[in-house]
Amino acid sequence: MSQIFLASASPRRAALLKLIGVPFHVVPSDFEEPPPTRWDNSGPAPYVMRLAREKAAHAVLPDQRDDKKYAGKKLVLAADTIVWHEGEILGKPRDENHAREMLQRLSGASHQVFTGVCLREIENGRDEFHVAHQTTNVQFRPLNVAWISRYVATGEPLDKAGAYAAQGRGAAMIESIGGDFWNVVGLPLATLGRLLETVGAPLEEWWIK
Repeated sequence: MSQIFLASASPRRAALLKLIGVPFHVVPSDFEEPPPTRWDNSGPAPYVMRLAREKAAHAVLPDQRDDKKYAGKKLVLAADTIVWHEGEILGKPRDENHAREMLQRLSGASHQVFTGVCLREIENGRDEFHVAHQTTNVQFRPLNVAWISRYVATGEPLDKAGAYAAQGRGAAMIESIGGDFWNVVGLPLATLGRLLETVGAPLEEWWIK
């Protein structure tokens, strides 16, 4: 059986892998993610795929010579999620004021969530990268200043792209979603399933004890 290594400290991505019954090991990635800036003509999809690939490439994997339980094929999973609104990336807010500014911009408007997913396949000297992305359209209801302030005060938005959590209190801001909901949470599960099939490790095989 292959070993999956999640190159992310995100508790949301870990929870989603557990949800679909995939065992994994968490490993760090020493890739320094660049700060979001206004776009450079290549577009949000190539951006998130490039970051996901870099995270997978810089994953710090255990040495199987030191621990035989990590022997065999290694599948390194990495992902990167951004909110894209009016031609600009909305990453994680710097502070509460920045979170309020983001939510005021998103209030009553639609935006897109892009996630790049990379599955790095390592076996017998072979090191290949399989990369894909998913896009979801999200429509927010109008939000008043008091509501935004109370939401920010909960602390939930401060480590989330776009300053909200679709799987938390932020769900109350969303009027509609077009596309993969799990993509908004941070890991498009159907996309991951297709990548696992590509490397010969389909999801259903992980469910066999």
